[in-house]
Amino acid sequence: MSQLKVNSIIPTAGVPTGGGGGIVQIVSASQTSNFSTSSTSFVDVTEATLNITPTSSSSKIYVTMQGGRFGMFSGASYTSEVQVLRDSTVILSTQPSSRDGNPGNQNGSAAIAKLDSPNTTSQITYKVQAKSSSSSGSVNVVGTQSGAILTITAMEVSA
Repeated sequence: MSQLKVNSIIPTAGVPTGGGGGIVQIVSASQTSNFSTSSTSFVDVTEATLNITPTSSSSKIYVTMQGGRFGMFSGASYTSEVQVLRDSTVILSTQPSSRDGNPGNQNGSAAIAKLDSPNTTSQITYKVQAKSSSSSGSVNVVGTQSGAILTITAMEVSA
């Protein structure tokens, strides 16, 4: 049996100007248990953190966060907010959409993506954080019990 192993495949005409060479590596992490906070400051969603070490400083990192259920369970119009950080820098932020249109009973999912340019070959940490607009409302990131797992993924894209 034969095996063919390569580090990269480049077309015979070369890589086009501004074109990338492809996906080098993919790393993901998922929130598989329920998480809740009533903090009005951003806190880490415990299982939604990953580390990736780019192979080249010219590589880009395509970061996505999707799924999950960001629920606000209260009787008033409180909202939740979610963000993704590279180390300590916020690179993405959103308010999850509400399924029923009532912010006081918000139970929506979020999907955000960004092509990040970290310019390093050192390990990078990407993580998801969430907060409530009021300490009277709890943000509940629902995991596998609702079948809506929150996943963060980082893909290294070669330059």
